[in-house]
Amino acid sequence: MKSGFRYQANICGGDFQHVRDCFVEWKRQPLVYRQSQPVFEGKEEVRPLSDSAFGNGEVAHTVLTQVCDPRDPYALAAEIRDGEHDMWLVMAAYDK
Repeated sequence: MKSGFRYQANICGGDFQHVRDCFVEWKRQPLVYRQSQPVFEGKEEVRPLSDSAFGNGEVAHTVLTQVCDPRDPYALAAEIRDGEHDMWLVMAAYDK
């Protein structure tokens, strides 16, 4: 995790179109810890991180924290397939 950044994340299942639909819905909701600020504020869209799926959520989380940048106008989504679950981890970085 890069120091000086904070991250917002959420998860959902389905295909990438479902991830996009969830992202639009999430953006309409307030943050739990900051009711005046919407989820993924300032991020216009969600983009897939890669065409490959990760074998576990910890690796996906680590990679996303390394590549997400507060200046990005989008969130990134990493697909996770661990044998039991098929889901997407969506993450965006913000300056503290």
